[in-house]
Amino acid sequence: MTKVNEHPTIGRLIPDSIGEDLMFFRQFKQFKMFWLPDSKKQLEDLEPEHRFLVKKWKKQPEGLPEVCRNFDVLAALQSLGAYEVGFSSAEDESLLMLTAGQEKAWQDFSKQESTYCENACSALIRYFNHLRKIDPELFREEEDCPESAKSIEDLASCVRFDGMNISPEAKNGHSTISFGWDVDWDMEHGLQMIFHNQQVIAMGNDLYSPEDICSAANFYREILSEDEQSAFNNFEKEFKSASEDDS
Repeated sequence: MTKVNEHPTIGRLIPDSIGEDLMFFRQFKQFKMFWLPDSKKQLEDLEPEHRFLVKKWKKQPEGLPEVCRNFDVLAALQSLGAYEVGFSSAEDESLLMLTAGQEKAWQDFSKQESTYCENACSALIRYFNHLRKIDPELFREEEDCPESAKSIEDLASCVRFDGMNISPEAKNGHSTISFGWDVDWDMEHGLQMIFHNQQVIAMGNDLYSPEDICSAANFYREILSEDEQSAFNNFEKEFKSASEDDS
């Protein structure tokens, strides 16, 4: 079982709800357009013990991951702009904290957060407009989804940010950063996007690891921008080279 750790730069890391990975709660100010409204009312509606945990989210209380996916608790956290940041466990169980790749990825995100978030919004708009065009049946009963999105604010009624995750080191020595989204047109699977060199290189509803990036799960690569496609090509080349070295 994963134990609470004090990271020298991140701070307190706590076990996730099943005790396998490390995580912490963090405010994402760049995504304020996705924060749920009326935090005072959201907090008032919580059970007392849950309200206590949510109000203390900055201290990373151990009991919060166990209830943070409860609908009312999640809504209260998101009204405060607080989202989960997860660090998936490495296969090497002797590593008690983070891998070198995760450390590097977190440092890059911390320095370039606005770039990551701006690129995510740009990719999300393109993804939505493409999907709206090629599969209109998905949106037949989704009245909160616009006919098209020109800005990220156009999607705030039907898309919700759902936190980020950093993978252990892939074969090429990189850890990938992924953003999760709840989307009205696919509540079961949601939407995942994976980054490399601060660019979105994969978007889909079944993307959970670096291995998925070069698989059929990354099925909308045609909407990647020139910079995104270049980043994807670099990742694919490095990943395949590392796989060949291991074989």
